[in-house]
Amino acid sequence: MYGEAIDSGRSTGIMYGAPIPTIWVEHKTGRGVTQDGTTVQPKIGARRKNPNLTDLLDTAASYGARRIMLSGERPEPAPGVRHWLLVQTPGWKPIGHRLGVPIVGRFEHQVTGQKIEVHTVAAWFPRVTDPESESNDTPLPLKPAMAREAWMLTEAVIQKIAPKQFLLLSPSRTGMSLFWQKLPRDQKTKELILPPQVDRDIAGDLHRTSGQHHIEHKVAGEYASDHPDVVALIDPSKRPKIDTFRYVDGRFMYAALGRELGTGPGVRLNRAAAFELMETDAYARAWYEVKFTVPQGWRHVGILGVQHDNPAMGWYYPNRPGATGVTWADASEVAVAIAQGWLVEPLQAIRWQKGGRPVDNFMKALDNARHAVEINQEHPPMLRRAVVAALRQITIQTVGAFASRGGSKTIVVGNPLDIPADARNRTDRGKVYTYEVPGDRWEQQNYHPELAIQIWGRGRARLLSAPTATGADGGVLQLPGESIIGLNGDAVYSTSVPRWSLDAKRGGGDDGKTGRLRIKGALRGSFATNGPSREAAKARTSARSRACAQVGQATPAAPRRRRMASLSWAKTS
Repeated sequence: MYGEAIDSGRSTGIMYGAPIPTIWVEHKTGRGVTQDGTTVQPKIGARRKNPNLTDLLDTAASYGARRIMLSGERPEPAPGVRHWLLVQTPGWKPIGHRLGVPIVGRFEHQVTGQKIEVHTVAAWFPRVTDPESESNDTPLPLKPAMAREAWMLTEAVIQKIAPKQFLLLSPSRTGMSLFWQKLPRDQKTKELILPPQVDRDIAGDLHRTSGQHHIEHKVAGEYASDHPDVVALIDPSKRPKIDTFRYVDGRFMYAALGRELGTGPGVRLNRAAAFELMETDAYARAWYEVKFTVPQGWRHVGILGVQHDNPAMGWYYPNRPGATGVTWADASEVAVAIAQGWLVEPLQAIRWQKGGRPVDNFMKALDNARHAVEINQEHPPMLRRAVVAALRQITIQTVGAFASRGGSKTIVVGNPLDIPADARNRTDRGKVYTYEVPGDRWEQQNYHPELAIQIWGRGRARLLSAPTATGADGGVLQLPGESIIGLNGDAVYSTSVPRWSLDAKRGGGDDGKTGRLRIKGALRGSFATNGPSREAAKARTSARSRACAQVGQATPAAPRRRRMASLSWAKTS
């Protein structure tokens, strides 16, 4: 069964969904399957070998579908090329696209009035890898039949958490509905305990001062930061060869970070009160503005991120000895900096309330579901990986949705006279014209940026200093600085073998618990230092673009393209 968002009441935010006819098709050929497994034969216009968007819409209409799930290589827009949704579709009029993440096309037939939405399989099942392939960490696009099967199994898993819940039109909507259903309840009245919303001025400050993931490249060259306070840790001119390339990644990290979060509305603290809180409560739920100084002799990654003067350029992490900066950071990040001997002076703070546990039940339910899928040997490995990827998407996008102030819809018209006089963000794309209108208010009623920034801040802190099964610290700061190739969210690329990331059975610190940083892949041999590191940088650049798109920030300018050496990860246990 296939979920369509149906609001069960604005007071709760719960959206159970309902069946919606769907076809899964390969976007280049149009071939695929219906929801009951029937083979889909595309309706292709004369003189065309492969279907265009109009053909896909006509095909869906002929099968009575209201949604198309496109599989195969993601049809993402390329630089300088018209977006694949912004084309003329004779017989079909666009009724408001979403061009962000995830991409959604919305169309209505001009005669019958039938409405069809166009989605991508990758929005739900990204980064799915084939366990039988030698290239164990190379993502593979799901074929339509596998995508359909993964969708059905994911929905069955979700309905074990919440029996009435269908998969909705996006992972974030599905996750938000689950979040509401898993909110704690008052022991006497059994009513939901809603986390208070933050004051409007505080919310504005959170958006102005907060980032998402720690993403940077530490090999000197085109991908490294050119900020004078950021120093590369590996110089290919001095170290032209490496013999080991290690990839460490967090296990379902957000589920471990979303515990006992502080809640709004938030209390502002002046300099003196912020200093007292920092001194007396190491576990405070707080967002600090601090002035910091990198210690003399520091030869490692930066700890506290600073926003570029031009926000479109993202964030940089000062690590030059003696460098100073002013930024905002979560209490967990500040604690790491102080423990590492950085001079940190609080300027002001926003303190959250303890004790609400608004996200705990939601995170625990999804983590339990993830674990149950991973150990279920009844399903093939590829299918299990696809479902786990979907659960991860639900978790990540729900956290992102907490920080969303409401998206926008892109309206496409064929005549510029159809654009309202007060429309914003108009574009002229030849025979296609676009403008934007505000998105729905459903996102606004779920607005809790304080929850998102705490999870993101804790994630940046755990990347640097992480608990392990041995009791000793793990994380990037436990690696030699000269071994760090780059950082990407909860992933670390290094030339060193971090013992704390190995399986506990082999004497390492990974005991299988959620949130552990564990080894995911390795390359051994003799490589040019700027070879595999460039591939890692390419992955981080892509991740940065996706992250900016998700939280509504400007996307940093992409570096010039070069041919990248492909990595063939060795399977590790």
